[in-house]
Amino acid sequence: MRISKAATTALLVFAATSAFSQSQTVNISSPDKRIVLTVTSADKKLSYMVKADNQSIINKSALGLVADGEDLGQNTKITGKAVVSIINESYPVIGNHTKAVNYANEAQIPFTAHGKSMALIVRVYNDGVALRYTIASALKHIDSERTAWTLPQNVKKIAWADFHQSYEGVNYVTPLNEVPEGKVIMPPVTFQAGNYYVALSEADCESFADMALTRTGNTFSVAYPFAQKGWNVIQPSKQVYLNGTYKGKMVSPWRTTLIARSLNALVNSDLITNLCPPPAKGSNFSWVKPGRSLWQWWSVGAPKFEDQKNWYNAAAKLTWEYYLVDDGWRNWRQEGKDQWQLLKEVIDYGKTVGVKSLVWVDSKEFRKATERRAYLQKVKEAGAVGIKIDFIPDADADIMQWYAETQQDCAKLKLLLNFHGSVKPTGLNRTYPNDITREAIRGNEYHMTKYKRVMPPQHDVTVPFTRYLNGPADFTSVILNPDELATTKFTWPHEFAQAIVYTSPIIHFADKYELYLENPMLDLFKQVPTTWDETRVLSCSSLGDVVAYARRKGTSWWIGVMNGGNEREVKIPLNFLTKPVKGMLVYDGETNTSVNKSEKTVTPKDVLTIKLRPSGGFVAKL
Repeated sequence: MRISKAATTALLVFAATSAFSQSQTVNISSPDKRIVLTVTSADKKLSYMVKADNQSIINKSALGLVADGEDLGQNTKITGKAVVSIINESYPVIGNHTKAVNYANEAQIPFTAHGKSMALIVRVYNDGVALRYTIASALKHIDSERTAWTLPQNVKKIAWADFHQSYEGVNYVTPLNEVPEGKVIMPPVTFQAGNYYVALSEADCESFADMALTRTGNTFSVAYPFAQKGWNVIQPSKQVYLNGTYKGKMVSPWRTTLIARSLNALVNSDLITNLCPPPAKGSNFSWVKPGRSLWQWWSVGAPKFEDQKNWYNAAAKLTWEYYLVDDGWRNWRQEGKDQWQLLKEVIDYGKTVGVKSLVWVDSKEFRKATERRAYLQKVKEAGAVGIKIDFIPDADADIMQWYAETQQDCAKLKLLLNFHGSVKPTGLNRTYPNDITREAIRGNEYHMTKYKRVMPPQHDVTVPFTRYLNGPADFTSVILNPDELATTKFTWPHEFAQAIVYTSPIIHFADKYELYLENPMLDLFKQVPTTWDETRVLSCSSLGDVVAYARRKGTSWWIGVMNGGNEREVKIPLNFLTKPVKGMLVYDGETNTSVNKSEKTVTPKDVLTIKLRPSGGFVAKL
């Protein structure tokens, strides 16, 4: 972190004006001065508001924790001037682009509540604000939280998700008054107001229960559905790097408000990871490698030992880097051999064809630290490079620390990590890049005929602007089976576009390997990247209607378009190109499981006009 003394002095002049003895008000501005966060305790109630370009983004809203039976947002007094610093750094990321810039003004505002000394820590970025509380050392039990976001009156539409233990609820786009009142919903929640897109969520959740939201009128408030009676304050452990502290003090997670002037700015924001710690000193994550993965559970069920070579061979033919041995391997047995010996045999075979192995496990195998480390060591000794951990308990405070410990243990063993049946990420893949993807999304496991599950088309075109704002998600993308696509009539280009639009440094492709190897898009399946040097959300995108991305990897641009439930025509200017290039264009075919492919040279002056079927799509490699 680089902090300029001169810049800090200048910042104090414009950003931390605090006449705390009279007005009890602190104003903190973003580096570009366009966003202003105002914190006040003028009426002995701690509250805040946010404006961008003098437009109200968050109206006056409550602050405070409830702990040991006391509301620590009430009977408050700001007790000193804000201590201000500048955050100015950059760091590598994998996903939407290659480098994140972390540039913000931070202030620590001391206050008392019911006589207890605490502080509100705030950061104001050019694309949002965040705030968190220090935890007074005397506090023993967190009961609940008063933090809220009161939305302005000009909300055009809002994207939100049903309550679900592992974030697998349906995502919707509705008017504000159609969000159910008094019922828990799952963040991020994204709304469009005036010229802004605003997303509400949290970052750096280490030792608090997972945060959800409830609505009352125009106000969304923090809820803890997985810890309704609260929890005892978790004392920091020196053995755990992510131990719930910031600058040596126990803290709550950041409560975040992402403020963007376009869907492109919304998707490209690094606000969530910016608020998280860097890796521990001396860490080296150069071994973390993105890639494509086959897996068999979605299409054929539990893996059969005698069938594994076929899957590895298919992954090699596709030039994909990984194969996931999913649930079922633990039941393998042969005379004189247990499941671990057989697992090592298939992993060893994968190495001979150049395919690395990931292994599934039920979290109940290692809830305790000693069990976890022993199990992970066995996975490593079997030759796997990563683990998929499923069926994780409710995300109370103890389980959130379990996540942090598991990230740390996997990093020590150089194991890639994929949490399934899990809680949403909160940006800690910055701290542990081996936490390379996770589920916490209603993905293609909710589009399966054998379970009579059908995915609504609006969900597909909403999640890029909700769940994916908090980090990569393992949607298990790209269904090609005509029988599985018969219900919603998602098209093959729509399905392929999932691999472009949905950010996941490891993509687990859902379907049978034969359907990829025999598909007319095989050449593109062999080439599609999973991480990007540059991402642009195209202007035809509309919240809940249609999503279109252009993503650059090296000198190649990939375009992915997914349509919602209504037929439409979209136009895509190719002005992101710098010169004429050859392109492979893939349109919806005559049926939902066919394509029209064409090769042509396109220029920066060209505009593609694309007619999209309901649930249709488009793919291009330029």
